[in-house]
Amino acid sequence: MSQKDQNAETSGVNESTQPAEELKTQDEAQAETTPVSAENQGKELEDMKNRYFRALADYQNLQRRTAKEQLEARGRGVEDFLKRLLPVIDTLDKAMEQIGKINIDKKVMDGLEMFSIQFSDVLEKEGLKPISAQGSKFDPNFHEALCKRTDEDKEDEVVLTVFEKGYTFKDRVLRTAKVEINQK
Repeated sequence: MSQKDQNAETSGVNESTQPAEELKTQDEAQAETTPVSAENQGKELEDMKNRYFRALADYQNLQRRTAKEQLEARGRGVEDFLKRLLPVIDTLDKAMEQIGKINIDKKVMDGLEMFSIQFSDVLEKEGLKPISAQGSKFDPNFHEALCKRTDEDKEDEVVLTVFEKGYTFKDRVLRTAKVEINQK
Protein backbone atom coordinates (compact mmCIF):
# COMPACT_ATOMS: atom_id res chain seq x y z
CA MET A 1 0.00 0.00 0.00
CA SER A 2 1.14 3.44 -0.76
CA GLN A 3 1.48 6.04 1.90
CA LYS A 4 -1.42 8.00 0.43
CA ASP A 5 -3.76 5.01 0.81
CA GLN A 6 -2.60 4.47 4.39
CA ASN A 7 -3.29 8.12 5.29
CA ALA A 8 -6.76 7.90 3.79
CA GLU A 9 -7.44 4.70 5.70
CA THR A 10 -6.24 6.04 9.03
CA SER A 11 -8.01 9.33 8.66
CA GLY A 12 -11.24 7.52 7.76
CA VAL A 13 -10.86 5.24 10.76
CA ASN A 14 -10.15 8.10 13.12
CA GLU A 15 -13.13 10.14 11.96
CA SER A 16 -15.53 7.24 12.05
CA THR A 17 -14.41 5.97 15.44
CA GLN A 18 -14.64 9.34 17.23
CA PRO A 19 -17.94 9.97 19.10
CA ALA A 20 -20.22 12.70 17.73
CA GLU A 21 -19.69 14.89 20.82
CA GLU A 22 -15.97 15.07 20.18
CA LEU A 23 -16.38 16.19 16.60
CA LYS A 24 -16.38 19.95 16.54
CA THR A 25 -16.81 22.37 13.75
CA GLN A 26 -13.93 24.64 12.97
CA ASP A 27 -15.93 27.65 14.20
CA GLU A 28 -16.55 26.07 17.61
CA ALA A 29 -12.92 25.09 17.98
CA GLN A 30 -11.81 28.56 16.98
CA ALA A 31 -14.27 30.18 19.40
CA GLU A 32 -12.87 28.12 22.27
CA THR A 33 -9.29 28.97 21.49
CA THR A 34 -9.97 32.68 20.87
CA PRO A 35 -10.02 34.62 24.12
CA VAL A 36 -13.34 36.34 24.82
CA SER A 37 -12.83 40.06 24.79
CA ALA A 38 -14.59 42.51 27.06
CA GLU A 39 -16.30 43.96 23.98
CA ASN A 40 -17.79 40.56 23.07
CA GLN A 41 -18.96 40.07 26.66
CA GLY A 42 -20.60 43.50 26.61
CA LYS A 43 -22.40 42.66 23.36
CA GLU A 44 -23.59 39.34 24.77
CA LEU A 45 -24.79 41.02 27.95
CA GLU A 46 -26.63 43.68 25.96
CA ASP A 47 -28.20 41.00 23.76
CA MET A 48 -29.33 39.02 26.81
CA LYS A 49 -30.81 42.17 28.37
CA ASN A 50 -32.72 42.92 25.17
CA ARG A 51 -34.09 39.38 25.03
CA TYR A 52 -35.06 39.58 28.72
CA PHE A 53 -36.92 42.89 28.25
CA ARG A 54 -38.68 41.57 25.15
CA ALA A 55 -39.76 38.45 27.01
CA LEU A 56 -40.93 40.56 29.95
CA ALA A 57 -42.92 42.86 27.65
CA ASP A 58 -44.46 39.84 25.91
CA TYR A 59 -45.45 38.39 29.28
CA GLN A 60 -47.02 41.67 30.43
CA ASN A 61 -48.92 41.98 27.14
CA LEU A 62 -50.16 38.42 27.57
CA GLN A 63 -51.38 39.23 31.09
CA ARG A 64 -53.23 42.34 29.89
CA ARG A 65 -54.74 40.53 26.93
CA THR A 66 -55.87 37.63 29.12
CA ALA A 67 -57.45 39.97 31.69
CA LYS A 68 -59.25 41.85 28.92
CA GLU A 69 -60.51 38.62 27.35
CA GLN A 70 -61.77 37.41 30.74
CA LEU A 71 -63.70 40.65 31.26
CA GLU A 72 -65.17 40.41 27.77
CA ALA A 73 -66.16 36.78 28.36
CA ARG A 74 -67.88 37.70 31.63
CA GLY A 75 -69.66 40.56 29.88
CA ARG A 76 -70.83 38.24 27.11
CA GLY A 77 -72.05 35.77 29.72
CA VAL A 78 -74.03 38.45 31.53
CA GLU A 79 -75.33 39.75 28.19
CA ASP A 80 -76.51 36.28 27.16
CA PHE A 81 -78.21 35.81 30.53
CA LEU A 82 -79.99 39.15 30.22
CA LYS A 83 -81.16 38.27 26.70
CA ARG A 84 -82.78 35.13 28.10
CA LEU A 85 -84.28 37.20 30.92
CA LEU A 86 -85.95 39.78 28.63
CA PRO A 87 -89.13 37.71 28.04
CA VAL A 88 -89.50 37.34 31.83
CA ILE A 89 -89.22 41.12 32.22
CA ASP A 90 -91.83 41.58 29.47
CA THR A 91 -94.20 39.19 31.23
CA LEU A 92 -93.70 41.01 34.54
CA ASP A 93 -94.43 44.37 32.87
CA LYS A 94 -97.62 42.99 31.26
CA ALA A 95 -98.71 41.49 34.57
CA MET A 96 -98.21 44.82 36.31
CA GLU A 97 -100.33 46.51 33.62
CA GLN A 98 -103.14 44.00 34.07
CA ILE A 99 -103.03 44.18 37.87
CA GLY A 100 -103.69 47.91 37.65
CA LYS A 101 -106.83 47.26 35.58
CA ILE A 102 -108.46 44.71 37.89
CA ASN A 103 -109.68 44.95 41.46
CA ILE A 104 -107.06 43.20 43.60
CA ASP A 105 -106.12 43.40 47.27
CA LYS A 106 -104.07 46.57 47.90
CA LYS A 107 -101.37 44.69 49.86
CA VAL A 108 -100.81 42.18 47.05
CA MET A 109 -100.65 44.97 44.48
CA ASP A 110 -98.16 46.95 46.61
CA GLY A 111 -96.00 43.85 47.08
CA LEU A 112 -95.88 43.13 43.36
CA GLU A 113 -95.06 46.77 42.59
CA MET A 114 -92.22 46.69 45.14
CA PHE A 115 -90.87 43.49 43.57
CA SER A 116 -91.06 45.01 40.08
CA ILE A 117 -89.28 48.19 41.18
CA GLN A 118 -86.52 46.32 43.02
CA PHE A 119 -86.02 43.91 40.12
CA SER A 120 -85.75 46.81 37.65
CA ASP A 121 -83.30 48.66 39.92
CA VAL A 122 -81.02 45.63 40.20
CA LEU A 123 -81.00 45.19 36.42
CA GLU A 124 -80.28 48.89 35.87
CA LYS A 125 -77.36 48.77 38.30
CA GLU A 126 -75.93 45.89 36.28
CA GLY A 127 -76.17 48.00 33.12
CA LEU A 128 -79.52 46.99 31.58
CA LYS A 129 -81.52 50.04 30.55
CA PRO A 130 -84.82 50.31 28.68
CA ILE A 131 -84.81 52.22 25.41
CA SER A 132 -87.17 55.18 25.57
CA ALA A 133 -89.30 55.04 22.46
CA GLN A 134 -92.78 56.46 23.05
CA GLY A 135 -93.01 59.93 21.45
CA SER A 136 -89.36 60.02 20.38
CA LYS A 137 -88.01 60.34 16.84
CA PHE A 138 -87.56 57.02 15.06
CA ASP A 139 -83.94 55.78 15.23
CA PRO A 140 -83.19 52.54 13.34
CA ASN A 141 -80.32 51.83 15.73
CA PHE A 142 -82.74 51.54 18.66
CA HIS A 143 -86.17 51.01 17.09
CA GLU A 144 -87.64 48.48 14.71
CA ALA A 145 -90.66 49.78 12.80
CA LEU A 146 -93.31 47.08 12.54
CA CYS A 147 -95.93 49.30 10.95
CA LYS A 148 -96.74 52.87 9.99
CA ARG A 149 -99.79 54.99 10.60
CA THR A 150 -100.74 58.56 9.76
CA ASP A 151 -101.53 60.92 12.61
CA GLU A 152 -101.74 64.56 11.52
CA ASP A 153 -101.27 65.81 15.10
CA LYS A 154 -97.81 64.24 15.41
CA GLU A 155 -94.54 64.92 13.60
CA ASP A 156 -93.28 62.67 10.83
CA GLU A 157 -91.39 59.51 11.89
CA VAL A 158 -92.29 59.80 15.57
CA VAL A 159 -92.96 56.63 17.55
CA LEU A 160 -96.71 56.32 18.17
CA THR A 161 -96.95 52.93 19.85
CA VAL A 162 -94.45 50.60 21.51
CA PHE A 163 -95.29 46.93 21.00
CA GLU A 164 -92.22 45.53 22.73
CA LYS A 165 -89.69 47.40 24.86
CA GLY A 166 -86.10 47.57 23.72
CA TYR A 167 -83.08 47.35 26.00
CA THR A 168 -79.43 48.32 26.02
CA PHE A 169 -76.69 46.72 28.07
CA LYS A 170 -73.63 48.87 28.69
CA ASP A 171 -74.18 50.96 25.54
CA ARG A 172 -74.90 47.93 23.33
CA VAL A 173 -78.37 47.24 22.02
CA LEU A 174 -79.64 43.90 23.33
CA ARG A 175 -83.02 44.19 21.70
CA THR A 176 -84.52 46.95 19.58
CA ALA A 177 -87.87 48.40 20.54
CA LYS A 178 -90.70 47.13 18.28
CA VAL A 179 -92.69 50.23 17.39
CA GLU A 180 -95.32 51.83 15.20
CA ILE A 181 -94.26 55.12 13.61
CA ASN A 182 -96.06 58.08 12.14
CA GLN A 183 -95.81 58.63 8.42
CA LYS A 184 -97.22 61.73 6.77
